[in-house]
Amino acid sequence: MRIANVECLIADPGYRNTIFVRTYTDEGVHGVGEAYPVGPDLATARWVEYFAEQLIGEDPIRIEFLWAKLYQGARFPIGSSGMAALSAIDQTLWDIAGKTYGVPVHRLLGGRVRDRVRAYLGVHWDEPSDGLPASARAEVESSGMTAFKTSPLPPSWRDMSWNDAVAAGRDRVRALREAAGPDADIGLDAHAAVFEPARVLELADALAEFNPMFMEEPLRMENRHAMGDLRRKMPFALATGECLYTRYEFNDLIRHGAADILQPDVCIVGGMSEMRKLAANAEAHDLVVAPHNPMGPLATT
Repeated sequence: MRIANVECLIADPGYRNTIFVRTYTDEGVHGVGEAYPVGPDLATARWVEYFAEQLIGEDPIRIEFLWAKLYQGARFPIGSSGMAALSAIDQTLWDIAGKTYGVPVHRLLGGRVRDRVRAYLGVHWDEPSDGLPASARAEVESSGMTAFKTSPLPPSWRDMSWNDAVAAGRDRVRALREAAGPDADIGLDAHAAVFEPARVLELADALAEFNPMFMEEPLRMENRHAMGDLRRKMPFALATGECLYTRYEFNDLIRHGAADILQPDVCIVGGMSEMRKLAANAEAHDLVVAPHNPMGPLATT
């Protein structure tokens, strides 16, 4: 069996682009995968075309060999668009392997470890509001979920003084804690927007009374080397990783002691091949892996 073609399909469901990749073989077996929409998504499609030239005629079951061929074939780091394309292609190859051998992909990876995976509900609302809007409160109370995630700052925090922004953040997290109850877990996602480590600590100290489960990505990953010092001073767990690619960048994060919870995204980290390698490294360092996934149906399943 040989690879006959690789194509990229970009759909617009209304929120943001959804990028799918399909790899065809000469025996009629095909695999599908999903790429992260990094922004200039047509660039991801061009990367798929570029990689396809190197894949046609190859054995799709040689997944490790093909991953290395595509990644190491570039003279310079391939960046977010290239990694999104490579991640989706890697997923298609695992899909082909599973279909070829007639087993779910998890069997090829060593078998299922858990029967269930815990999830959280993202809770977001705009201002003005003195607390959790009725619609959001109803969603929280009727969801049956035991974990939730929200922003630690209001949407317009950049237009406020920092002290006012922190106070508004406290009001938001307090409102969610009251709706979710004392036993629920609450995660906080700063979306890499705070930048300064000192301000992250001020915000974390102000929110610690609500017993957050973690704060996610308070700093941009260009400054990930500062995350080690930040983590050691945080009053609760620090999570990050959605903007990192490959086992190499995650190993750098681990060496600096920069996170308690690693959040690789299968649609940009390098696919399942890379995900399992960095997960093994995390396990060796007693770190939690919680895959990041705001994606579409393929990435979710």
